Amino acid sequence: MTAVYITVIAVVGAIIFINLILLLLALFIKKAAFGSRCDKNPLLKYFSAEDFNLSQKVIDVAQPQKNQYIRAVLYKKNGAAPRDELIVFCHGMGPGQVAYTTEIAYFCNLGYAVFAPDYYGCNLSDGKNIKNFKNGADSVAAAVLYARENFTGYKKIYLVGHSWGGYAALVAAEQAGADKVVALSAPDRPEKAIYGAAAGRLPKFLAKLLYPYIALVCGGRSAAESAQSISSPVLLVQGEKDAVVSPQNSVYSLAQGGNIKKLEVKDRGHNPYNSVNAEKMLGELMGKLAKAKETGEEYFKNFDFSAATEEDIAVMEEIARFLA
Repeated sequence: MTAVYITVIAVVGAIIFINLILLLLALFIKKAAFGSRCDKNPLLKYFSAEDFNLSQKVIDVAQPQKNQYIRAVLYKKNGAAPRDELIVFCHGMGPGQVAYTTEIAYFCNLGYAVFAPDYYGCNLSDGKNIKNFKNGADSVAAAVLYARENFTGYKKIYLVGHSWGGYAALVAAEQAGADKVVALSAPDRPEKAIYGAAAGRLPKFLAKLLYPYIALVCGGRSAAESAQSISSPVLLVQGEKDAVVSPQNSVYSLAQGGNIKKLEVKDRGHNPYNSVNAEKMLGELMGKLAKAKETGEEYFKNFDFSAATEEDIAVMEEIARFLA
């Protein structure tokens, strides 16, 4: 009988140990994804408001912790006739809204004021790290609420977001409301996005064992369910060849509803608002950035960042028509 008890205790102990190891590994993956800030890379060029003849004003929109602020930039086109609609622009993973100045300028040139928050832990905002996927939606919701309470003259608020920003826009629209939402290349569930990024670096059997633990520590609201639950019109834009957001975790593939319109962009990947050539150049740039030490700084100094951020005007015009 004693031997049986010892065996049972050993088995239970082994199960607890394995579960603990898997949980710790999932926490490590979460820390790798969200445990640092997202700031500008000194090797890259970021366009400024002045490059597009825009005015800008940095505003503290929320204080989630003592002396820690979420900040947003209000952009307007100098000399443009103002509209009574405000666009809240929601950035993807990276250094924040400054990586999308070309797109922000496009909307400003149409007369929109654009309010672009940096999520907590990103660029102009405080925070030692970006916390989690939900942080994006919370930061966007804070910007929407601030705009409603403090800006006058805007009858409607539209949310436009890319990638993590697409997710943030849809979930924030459910939290804080919006008159229209445009989500480009938006993932549906945070845990699937994190799992997808990690799975390719792990043995298949280990990746499968890890998924429930990643869901436990990284899980969040389904953006597809958010898109379907809000009554506002939603435009989902997806590149036909998006290798970052899989069809199994794409809001574009999963969300259905009478309020939802879809636009698939042929021959385009994760940045469907960019031209084919711009996407190709950005792919090359990211590859070189991953091997920056071997590449050398001269490559980045001579890189044509204007060409790499060239927009697909047809796609941008489709978005503009949806918002109009």
